[in-house]
Amino acid sequence: MNKILRFPTALLAAALMLFAASLRANAAVTPRVVETLYPTEDVVIAEIIATEDPWSADPAGQSDSTVAIQQAIDDCAAAGGGTVWLPTGEYLLTGQVTVRPFVTLRGDWNPPGGDGGYDGCGAVILANPPSTDAPTPALFYVDGSAGVMGLTVYYPEQRLDQVKPYPFTFYIGRAMLQSVVNCTVINGYRGIGVCVNGGEGHEQMTVENFSGTFLCVGLEAYNQSDVGTLKNVSISPRYWEQAGAGFTCNDPAALESYTRANTAGMILGDLEWTQFANIDIESCETGVRIVKGRRIEFAGAFYNADIRNCGTGILVESIDERWGMVLADSRVEGDVALRNRTKGLVKCCGVEFTGKVKGFYVWQTKLGGLPLTVDYQRAALKPPARLFIVEGDNTGNMDCSFALQQVLDSAGKSGGGVVYLPAGCWLLERPVTVPANVELRGTGTTAQRDQGSSAGTVIYAYPALCDTPAEADAATALITLAGKNAGLRGIRLVCPDSRIFEGIKPGAYLIRGKAEGVYVMNAGILAAWNGIDFRNCDGHFIKRVTGCSFNNMFSVGGTGGMVEGCLQNGNAYYRCNFGFPGWPTDETKIWVELFDPITRPNAEYLRVTGAREQSVLNIFAYGVKTLVASDGSEGTLLVNIGADNLGGPSPLLRVNGGSLTAVNMMRWNGHSYDKAGCAALRVYNRLTIDQRCEFNVPCGIFSLWEEIVNLFRNIFG
Repeated sequence: MNKILRFPTALLAAALMLFAASLRANAAVTPRVVETLYPTEDVVIAEIIATEDPWSADPAGQSDSTVAIQQAIDDCAAAGGGTVWLPTGEYLLTGQVTVRPFVTLRGDWNPPGGDGGYDGCGAVILANPPSTDAPTPALFYVDGSAGVMGLTVYYPEQRLDQVKPYPFTFYIGRAMLQSVVNCTVINGYRGIGVCVNGGEGHEQMTVENFSGTFLCVGLEAYNQSDVGTLKNVSISPRYWEQAGAGFTCNDPAALESYTRANTAGMILGDLEWTQFANIDIESCETGVRIVKGRRIEFAGAFYNADIRNCGTGILVESIDERWGMVLADSRVEGDVALRNRTKGLVKCCGVEFTGKVKGFYVWQTKLGGLPLTVDYQRAALKPPARLFIVEGDNTGNMDCSFALQQVLDSAGKSGGGVVYLPAGCWLLERPVTVPANVELRGTGTTAQRDQGSSAGTVIYAYPALCDTPAEADAATALITLAGKNAGLRGIRLVCPDSRIFEGIKPGAYLIRGKAEGVYVMNAGILAAWNGIDFRNCDGHFIKRVTGCSFNNMFSVGGTGGMVEGCLQNGNAYYRCNFGFPGWPTDETKIWVELFDPITRPNAEYLRVTGAREQSVLNIFAYGVKTLVASDGSEGTLLVNIGADNLGGPSPLLRVNGGSLTAVNMMRWNGHSYDKAGCAALRVYNRLTIDQRCEFNVPCGIFSLWEEIVNLFRNIFG
């Protein structure tokens, strides 16, 4: 009898659990505009407020919120993805929280001041996990296409006179495109860990506006293939010294002495082509330590690094000796500023060293005194905080263009706002227009890309198909950002009809801007002929767009535009879960049918046409013809750029007229540049696999002498 009753009882319990989850997902997962205490660069939209019923995370920090926050994340993931919001308050965590794919855990972030000062407000995590000297379990495990954003973390039981070891605060494991953005750790032991455990690999890690004090290591990372980006990272004892609000270390001198003797700012293993910008590391035993990798060896680019008061500023113990790393427009200070123990090249341009420089394979040149400025806090103009939610079929079976245009028009007539496409797949067969001050928005608060389970907001895009590339260039785009400051954020566009086995037809641009201040952020473009056209758009902004276009991903122009943190790789074409007919399913077919016959002979990733003062930061492309093609543009600045497996003898840069400066340029094959017309071209810190001794361009008599000295050091060192 007991056996007979046990089965239906278990079924009943499971049914009740599913029913409860359904109630949460259907009744409480509701996108809304969140009012924040602190300024944000975007309109914050959250699907779940973690302090509300039924989750009820405790913002007073008295009861453990681990289970409540985890449940909120799980319910958001079950609803298709989005943002879980933590209002200002203190939240006690005693165990690991896993941020699921296509979910962002976001808090009200009070950024520290320039001196590290902090008033204790914002979303504060009181981290009280078991003390253990192991990398995991981390406080937050960040999965693929997931993000942690806007959190301040404090360890209440950490004391300088009795230091406790803890696992990493944030951990990135086996997946793609995880983000840690706008986070501060006041008194951490280990900061961000990336594939520290064996057998893990990752791609496209994004770390931005990350700061803190750490007693062991700020960031430790291994086994990355597709390129990661780290920007605005600061590791210093000042964040604990000046924390305020009861969080302050009461002995700043002892703290600095401890970190100077024990802390590594960054430990970097086998990271391929990784790009670092605006890195600040202070008072560590070692600022940056390059160590032996698990699969390959390190090769990467640093720009605007400020490493000071360290025992050793940069220590290179192991590196990819076919080339090495580049460091530009930086300051490195230490008892030993730089020690290179390898035969890989540390190529430095415009670097001020204070302290000894040890090792033969160090190449030092001057930057030329050019005014090279990068806006590291660039953001799009926020639309009004009004929310318009699109309703309709989100299964990808019915065209949503009419319903979407109606909502866009309503938002435009209201003076602007956010038009929100909930999670799901939206079929778009006809062009739509986004009015001024309107943002077309999906669930992606941080960067996302298609992978094993493709959730979030996806548009099945059907742009006009044409007979020739010229017709495709002129055809009406599928989405037109028609008004000033119109934009698109948090949406991935995929073209189901792009079947490479049947031949690719030229197609219209998916997105075109026609006004000042247009933008696309945290978006995906997959299997398009042409991606984004922002020609003649002053002040345009493109950030964190990933995927693959067959002919051209970005075409930009106007004055004062910026492209940042973008990547193309055709592997996105099969690393997804759409199952479209005629799509490839393995890497071998990608090589035979996509890279060699289509993208490598034809694709120009970024075209800069008639632009003035265009900025480009941290971009990379795999398997294209040319990374950047510039025509008649003046004052273009490229920083931290790279291309792998270029098409045949093609150049990484093609420059026709105008003026362009490139700093930190890495490639494998092809050649660095083709120059035509009266182009004024400056290239600093070229580094190429097996051709690492390329000179800067131009190379005058004094810089030529520097280059010759460097060349002899590398030949005979």
